[in-house]
Amino acid sequence: MKILVIVAHPDDEVLGCGGAIASYSDQGHEVTSIIFTYGENANLNESPKSLAKTRSSESIRAGEILGVKKMYFMGLPDNALSTELKDITLIKKLLKIIKAHKADIILTHSLDDYHPAHRNVAKLVKNLISEGKLKSRIYTFSVGIPIRAAQTYRPKLIIDTTNYQTKKKAALKQFKSQHWNFNYFGNLSRIKDYIYGIFHNKKTVEVFYKW
Repeated sequence: MKILVIVAHPDDEVLGCGGAIASYSDQGHEVTSIIFTYGENANLNESPKSLAKTRSSESIRAGEILGVKKMYFMGLPDNALSTELKDITLIKKLLKIIKAHKADIILTHSLDDYHPAHRNVAKLVKNLISEGKLKSRIYTFSVGIPIRAAQTYRPKLIIDTTNYQTKKKAALKQFKSQHWNFNYFGNLSRIKDYIYGIFHNKKTVEVFYKW
């Protein structure tokens, strides 16, 4: 099986679905990541060029820990992506990558995420689905939302990540440039995994909602 992870920033893939990536990889499935920006504006104390290089390197190391086979950086500016994701050339490039990998499952941001860039990536994927350009099964995750109890009626993909928490933690530790931010988001991701685990009688679980 082939899995494609589509996210806005380096680290979103680990925070949102690091355990699932490790689980799929361990089972012999092929995981590929598409990351739209380098996240170069995340720290005003470092130059954007330097931070872009640092954050992409962090994502690559994290991906190696989790078992990601291939990673694409689209190189868009680190902003809300409100106009960039409407560019026809960008959309064609994205579709070319997706079709080349023939993904069975795509994991991506949710429409109700806290970050505008995350929501705009979600909107792009949603539009491609409605236009019939994506044939993969699409599942969404949130970064920054503790529990999505309001969406319990929707079809779910439930991944037992009990055996992969060590790998996810090791992957998260690669993002040293985000240490100021990870006290919140890293801990939130771990707490969410444990809470979902309680709901599903496992130690830790990652939950995704189907479109």
